[in-house]
Amino acid sequence: MAHVPENEAIIEEACLLAQTGAGDREAFRLLYGRYSAPLFSLALRLVGDPGDAEEILQDTFMKIWRNAASYDSRKSRPFTWAVTILRRTCFDQLRRRRRTPTTTTLTDEAAAPRDHSAGETGRRAAEAHEDSERLREALARIPRGQRRALELALFSGLTQAEIAERLAEPVGTVKSWIRRGFIDLRSTLNDSAQ
Repeated sequence: MAHVPENEAIIEEACLLAQTGAGDREAFRLLYGRYSAPLFSLALRLVGDPGDAEEILQDTFMKIWRNAASYDSRKSRPFTWAVTILRRTCFDQLRRRRRTPTTTTLTDEAAAPRDHSAGETGRRAAEAHEDSERLREALARIPRGQRRALELALFSGLTQAEIAERLAEPVGTVKSWIRRGFIDLRSTLNDSAQ
């Protein structure tokens, strides 16, 4: 594989984000291929648990898919933008994990600190949880072959040929499953958002 100069790589990644923002699944797949391993490593370092890191990676890529059109190359490099999304997703999950139900009842309103950002954080955490639940439900509705191929493509970093080998299916079938899986996933997510 030939070495691509850094500036060319940044331009190429910005183009992939723009194409992803326009709904191009192949561009999204290519972006996933470039970013999934380093983003997973970062998530793993931040949360320390492979399962949580995979969930964070999944949530991050769903946010990238939904927000790619809002990427502004004047503000950050493409990978830096993706890292920012991942970090926020990690921190939201860590906050949720640390949050414990309280049994103390405050009788004096003055005893409760007024933290308006806590309400905002709670709202974002609830939205992140809702997004994750919607994604799980949407994945559950996809036929088994499509779901397995899509999960391997999104979360393992395997190529389509490697997925075909692992599933003992022709590469063309795997490509169709992944393409169809993305279409079905997006359709299901769009339907449940309305």
